[in-house]
Amino acid sequence: MFRGAVLAGLSALLAAVGHAAGGGEVPELAALVPGLPLLAWAFTGTASRCRGPVATVAVLAVGQFVLHSTLELVHPSHPGPSMLATHAAATLVTAYALRHADRGVEALAAALRRVLPRRVTPPPADRPLPVLAVPGPAVPARLARAFVVAHARRGPPVTC
Repeated sequence: MFRGAVLAGLSALLAAVGHAAGGGEVPELAALVPGLPLLAWAFTGTASRCRGPVATVAVLAVGQFVLHSTLELVHPSHPGPSMLATHAAATLVTAYALRHADRGVEALAAALRRVLPRRVTPPPADRPLPVLAVPGPAVPARLARAFVVAHARRGPPVTC
């Protein structure tokens, strides 16, 4: 889930930046927030299921075209070759990020494990330990008679 959200955000951000760098205008944030991440999530999710780099780039290129068309609906502009180049670069960067996202998430998790504090002491008990029932000192009659007859102060033999 985290991986998909990061990739969708990256794809939407790259589409908006590519659109602006290519000469278009970036609309208000209120117009971008609901639509772009949802579209980007759909296309990055579809691209992550593709079986090869060519299919992945093709799906992401269609996604960039749809995101560009969405931006054009909000603020029409005259796209030129520089806008095509920036959207193509955004497609390749998203494809690279999608291909290496798992390693990036693992590296981020390892870095957080190094930084975040660990619990060294065991957590406190929240209830008393269970008490085991021990049988009473019931001594059989024969053993009781043997104890009565035995010398109570008997010890090891004395050597001289």
